[in-house]
Amino acid sequence: MLIVVVTIRRRSISKLSGAFDCSINVGEESSSRPRWRLGVAVFSVASLDWYPVFALTRRAAVRLPRADLDILVRRKPTSGEQYSVLPDAVVVDCSYGKADGRPRSVSLAMDAESLSTMASWLESSPPGFNPTMGRFT
Repeated sequence: MLIVVVTIRRRSISKLSGAFDCSINVGEESSSRPRWRLGVAVFSVASLDWYPVFALTRRAAVRLPRADLDILVRRKPTSGEQYSVLPDAVVVDCSYGKADGRPRSVSLAMDAESLSTMASWLESSPPGFNPTMGRFT
């Protein structure tokens, strides 16, 4: 029964507009071995919401604010990461939280098409919504 509920939940989230498969690094930065969790990310107007695949809640486990999210580095998975993320994934190191004075970082793994979509989504925010993007920055 639990497997059926998790499967139905994942399919319902995957059908949302702007949803894509995305893993997130939940390991400590100081550890030599990162821990990745498989999930589904969804673009909303104000944030990138991440839902874990193996959970029962309908609420996003991680919410990354669009106005404060920056892509720092795009890279291929390291040898220790390549078996923890989806095949042909690109790892994206991002920062957020500068606006509230508590900068944090997060690593996401997604396919190249989703990365292009994410970059376009960040760059196309409404005028004044993301002060780090713009014609004169």
